[in-house]
Amino acid sequence: MEVVFEQCQQFEEKRLNFLREVLVDIKRHLNLTESQSYATVYRELERTIASASAQEDLKWFSNIHGPGMHMNWPQFEEFNPELGHHINKKEKMKRNHDGVMLTQITHGIDPGTPQTSSRGSVSSYERISSILPNEESKGVRVRALYDYDGQEQDELTFKAGEELTKLEDEDEQGWCKGRLDSGQRGLYPANYVEPV
Repeated sequence: MEVVFEQCQQFEEKRLNFLREVLVDIKRHLNLTESQSYATVYRELERTIASASAQEDLKWFSNIHGPGMHMNWPQFEEFNPELGHHINKKEKMKRNHDGVMLTQITHGIDPGTPQTSSRGSVSSYERISSILPNEESKGVRVRALYDYDGQEQDELTFKAGEELTKLEDEDEQGWCKGRLDSGQRGLYPANYVEPV
């Protein structure tokens, strides 16, 4: 019995010694301060954290996302009747990449009535209208085959038999952009109309 007990004690001693060696080895791998390269990384991390400035961070955030951020405002051009204001395709593509250009803005002006000043001269709107193409003439006339009630704010509502103007061809989802005779613009299902 004592011999068996001694054998068990020897096995247990080997097991404990092995476990101790494994734990010391794990500790050596986990203790990163013994490696010079890790010590350098931690020193650099500590230096970076210490040099961080709240004021610089706030200034950077204000410039990127605050009132000081860069704004891509529209660029307006002065109208000059002597110039034809013809833009070739290459220049047009360049301008589209440079920024937003607003043209043909006639908000609040009835396109059918030329505006004159108190001196009786022709308004800038009429001068611009004579140069720019008439948007009312664009498009193809179509007739509604069925009633359609627009489900969204950007959709048209019309009755069967009503005529409207198709402004753009059908997209991949089966919708067209059009204009009612009232001037309202919007989308409608392409299969609800036929050419006049």
